[in-house]
Amino acid sequence: MIPAPEQVTPTWLTGALRATAAAGARVTAVESAPVGGGKLSRCVRLRLRWSPAGAGPATLIGKFAAADERTRRTGTDSDAYRRELLFYRRLAPAVPIRVPRCHLAEAAPGTGEFVLLLDDAAPARPRDQVRGATADDVALALGELARLQARFWGGAGLCGQEWLPVPGPATGRRRAAAYRVTAEGFLARFGARLSPRARAVVTGFGTRVRRWAAAQQPPYTLLHGDFRLDNLLFGDGPGSAPLTVVDWQTVAVGPGPSDAAYLVGGALPEDVRRDREEELLRLYRRSLAAAGVRWAEAECRRAWRLGALAGLHMTVVGAMLVAADPASDAMFVSLAERHAAHVTDLEAFDVLDQHR
Repeated sequence: MIPAPEQVTPTWLTGALRATAAAGARVTAVESAPVGGGKLSRCVRLRLRWSPAGAGPATLIGKFAAADERTRRTGTDSDAYRRELLFYRRLAPAVPIRVPRCHLAEAAPGTGEFVLLLDDAAPARPRDQVRGATADDVALALGELARLQARFWGGAGLCGQEWLPVPGPATGRRRAAAYRVTAEGFLARFGARLSPRARAVVTGFGTRVRRWAAAQQPPYTLLHGDFRLDNLLFGDGPGSAPLTVVDWQTVAVGPGPSDAAYLVGGALPEDVRRDREEELLRLYRRSLAAAGVRWAEAECRRAWRLGALAGLHMTVVGAMLVAADPASDAMFVSLAERHAAHVTDLEAFDVLDQHR
């Protein structure tokens, strides 16, 4: 395998795509350009020229480990790189929603290096994470999420997938420790840019994070783990799929609303969320029911309130484990404010304070 996008050559691509291109075809030229806003990895769009013309895909997305050592170590130590490779190798063919077709998934053991070659979903594009999405965008994504979760509800179809993290004491301790280790640094770095409410919520969660990890209850299903706008490609043009879900490095098992409430809390401006959240929660439940899932409303609402905290956890931990840059910092501040408001509005801490 090759460890970096700079090393991609026509000869290497010809071999890597032999199974999916026309027999005897070869890549004669390739151009690459950075794409996406991923934090743990590097993604490039590869433009391919074929002989004969049209014998294979005109463009692909290449995904590689991060260039800087700190971020690469995070991707390796968190098992994020391995999880995404295994998702495409073992689970992607079974998911009922649109994900990129994978042409190659390889890793060099012990190095943190990997390469994925994926179909290019362009012209589909993500919404701007800082500006936020519309309620209609979020409704579309929730409907697709419910179809995904219904397929694996109660662990169906996940037998033998021991590589997926599951709720339990060990996972809970790791998640709690990760938050406690990073929260102080998060406030030191971003505190001056956060509202008093957001600072208080970040601090307050630190005293409750172990209870949050222990409060997760079945039914469980497949989680994306980072179901936010940067990882959702909306097909606005003719011929595009309505939604393609990318970046499966945090795939896991857990309560479905961990993804659903996370999306709603992080994607919508506060006023829009307050106005539309009840409608979106009901849509999520209806979509699960349409796919055959029956779930008591009270249990769903409890899991939704706890799910709001998943966004806060991911924001704080994620911000401190990847390299900083102005665009990323603006995104993390925006997410922290929205998730803190969501936690406050849903009184999510009350659920934890009752779980002693």
